[in-house]
Amino acid sequence: MIDLAVIGAGPAGCAAAIWAAERGLNVLLIERSQYPRLRPGECFHPGIEALFRDLGVFDEVLERAAVRPLARTVVNAGQRSVECFGADANGPWQALHLMRTELDIILLNRAQQLGVTLHIPCSRVTPIASKGKIEGVDIDGRIFRCAFVIDASGQRAWLTRAMGRNLLAASPRLTAFYGYCDGRIPNEQFFEANAAGWQWMAQVSSTVVTWTSLHFGVHKRPRPPAAVSLLPSCGSTCGADVTWRIAPSLAGPSYFIVGDAAFVTDPASGNGVLRAIMSGMKAAHNAQAALAGQATPAAVAQDYQTWMRRWFELDTVQLASLYDTLQKNWREPSAEVITQHPYLDSQSVRNPLASFSD
Repeated sequence: MIDLAVIGAGPAGCAAAIWAAERGLNVLLIERSQYPRLRPGECFHPGIEALFRDLGVFDEVLERAAVRPLARTVVNAGQRSVECFGADANGPWQALHLMRTELDIILLNRAQQLGVTLHIPCSRVTPIASKGKIEGVDIDGRIFRCAFVIDASGQRAWLTRAMGRNLLAASPRLTAFYGYCDGRIPNEQFFEANAAGWQWMAQVSSTVVTWTSLHFGVHKRPRPPAAVSLLPSCGSTCGADVTWRIAPSLAGPSYFIVGDAAFVTDPASGNGVLRAIMSGMKAAHNAQAALAGQATPAAVAQDYQTWMRRWFELDTVQLASLYDTLQKNWREPSAEVITQHPYLDSQSVRNPLASFSD
């Protein structure tokens, strides 16, 4: 019998496991993939510093973050600006750039130091449910009973799929492509948007540049942006379905869904890893409150679901506002096939939150 079973050892799952273990909970962390794993998301807003400190990994992250921008350059419909991150009494705020493989290992090592039990890799994980409540997990034939399950499986949406539910769509089909190049660029963070879509470039280490692009209605692999076209590529160009979508139920009396398993917005929102870590910590906090008798399981589930729904609403409203200024008919591709995503409910596109089951 354990307190928490966490499915997925990315930033969301590791953050949940670390936060819970720091407070004395018995945690099992389960991951299907072998480490190290190639994952995008190397640029972290300065606001993430406080979270890294809470998790006890800030010093190690800082030691490995070779690039720390003070601002980002933005070109929106031809208008160029430099956006500083802010400042306080201690000086200007700096972003953190770190390869995701390094961050994943830092977080996983921290979880191990705190006594989290790891089960990596595994081939099959199945929830064990009884009378509408998840009571444990079956890992390759081994049964583990637990008080709470936290789904941090990312875009696989493990628990939503296991419950036989569809994700709720809030946009037309959107595809982001990303790749890496050897070399340097003059702007350590550069974002450019126009009527076709947007592209993002960043210096993520002293010798590696990453780029990401999204073009409305385009789902074929593009060429790298012109600014990095002369740099030698290191690795393949990859694509990801970033259609805005959210799980119909984000929490229940025995489970929480965090990170990209909870909801996905495209990378222009700029807070994917931050949201993953915050949602993992929030889920662990709410689980601990229920286990300590400070609140009922139903109350902590409702609190978490309300919190995450508001975040999703805010992100999608802000992104839609940006895209409306770039191209008024950017939503038109919704007529093609949102249902190409195997677990996406296209009927919810216009008002995804109306379909929620609390």
